[in-house]
Amino acid sequence: MLELFQAAISPHQLLLSLLLALVVGYWLLVILGALDFETDLPDDFGGADVEAHHGHGLNTGGAWITAGRLFGFSQVPIVVWGSFIILFLWFVSLALNQTWNANADTLRAFLLLLPNFAISAISTKLITLPVAKLFKAMADADTETEAVIGRSGTVVSIEADATYGQLEISAKGAPLLINVRTQTGAAALPKGAQAQVTSAGPDNTFYFIESLNS
Repeated sequence: MLELFQAAISPHQLLLSLLLALVVGYWLLVILGALDFETDLPDDFGGADVEAHHGHGLNTGGAWITAGRLFGFSQVPIVVWGSFIILFLWFVSLALNQTWNANADTLRAFLLLLPNFAISAISTKLITLPVAKLFKAMADADTETEAVIGRSGTVVSIEADATYGQLEISAKGAPLLINVRTQTGAAALPKGAQAQVTSAGPDNTFYFIESLNS
């Protein structure tokens, strides 16, 4: 344990150790509720704006978007990607320097940064693939919620009350069928009644509605 601590505070490892400490501190504060974790996916880092304002010449925005997709930091929140790559950089640096730089040579430590980054970037990409699917599903759910709220439809279940109900909303393709509830204390809506979606329920599993006939 003492050897690990000494290696962690060695000159060629100290910067990464400080970054790792910041990452651990950040997630501890998130767990304790002192900080909010932003789950929104990056919007291609303003790539559309870059292309719109730089129609001529070199488009650095496109290169940045390509890099984001290649390394994975455009598919998950940047704080998640950054946490993983710092973690991998720290571990890989420790392993490479212990194996190939036992004498703590500064030049050799600097040369080992290249394979370190390559290994860490690939590892981060692989480990964030399932995480990216999770955040994409969350983003799709949020998009669906925004598209449904405020729209009106027809109650197609026997009735819609505070415990159960289904609403059919007309769409360009097949009608959209969603689970709905009325607010507690509100009158039940019979089949065929017109209702408007007012808000989403917990975890977007259903939506609250109110009658359009009142």
